[in-house]
Amino acid sequence: MDYYLEQLSNGIAVGSIYALIALGYSLVYSILNLINFAHGYVIMVGAFVALALLQAGLPAIPAIFLACCAGALIAMGVERIAYRPVRHSNRIVPMISALGAGLVLAAGAQLIWGPEVHAFPQLIPRVPVEIGGVTLSSQSLIILAISLVLVAAASWFLHRTRFGIAAQCVCQDLATAQLMGIPVNLIIVAVYAIGGFLGVAGAVLFAMYFNAVFIQMGLLATTKAWAAAMLGGIGSFSGAFWGGILLGLAETAAVMTAGSAYRDGVSLAIIVLVLLLKPNGLFGTASAERS
Repeated sequence: MDYYLEQLSNGIAVGSIYALIALGYSLVYSILNLINFAHGYVIMVGAFVALALLQAGLPAIPAIFLACCAGALIAMGVERIAYRPVRHSNRIVPMISALGAGLVLAAGAQLIWGPEVHAFPQLIPRVPVEIGGVTLSSQSLIILAISLVLVAAASWFLHRTRFGIAAQCVCQDLATAQLMGIPVNLIIVAVYAIGGFLGVAGAVLFAMYFNAVFIQMGLLATTKAWAAAMLGGIGSFSGAFWGGILLGLAETAAVMTAGSAYRDGVSLAIIVLVLLLKPNGLFGTASAERS
């Protein structure tokens, strides 16, 4: 029983990492109804920046904060260069533009850091912690706590502040919000920045958990985050979070029952099954298509 509870805590910790990354997708989709395929590559570069700052001797907390800020700036640049000029084009055009931006970021990261896998330092120690007679990993508990704090802070900011109310107006009707005097471009670029900041935080936690950072991490993050967002309900803030948690638990269940080689396949099969039964995701709601 202790083994299963420990694996459950690990699944929740990994799921909370996926949730942080998935929030960037849902934030952008909720406002622009577009898929930000560059998001995974933005946070991959942010993880490399964190590694470079740590290797330069910067303390962990300032290094991670600056890397998250770098992720926010890169996301803002992607919005300005790859998205804004084609925002009102056919929906496939921004997707292709985002893919191009992601490939540019991947090529730039490979040019700077090389194609090999880099070891990421274990900033959070893995110490056994006994709670109620059950031994859990301190790293999993701390990762979960950090993720919950960041998600709660982002949720409060988006639902309880003047900016958040303006963002919800833009989400409901972009054209009407602009006519009402809301600075739509500022809101959109800020949403990209928030998604990039949270995404890099998730990418750093991912790198710490698996002790590795690599170029293909961008594609992996894109796949996992998109799956989590779809599972929870694309465009839903809370849905992205719970979708990430459920994806992490599904992967853990797959490892315990079928083995680690089947982790991705089994978990994604579960997602496909859920979406067949509930196409809008577990927490998503059907809505009319916006023009």
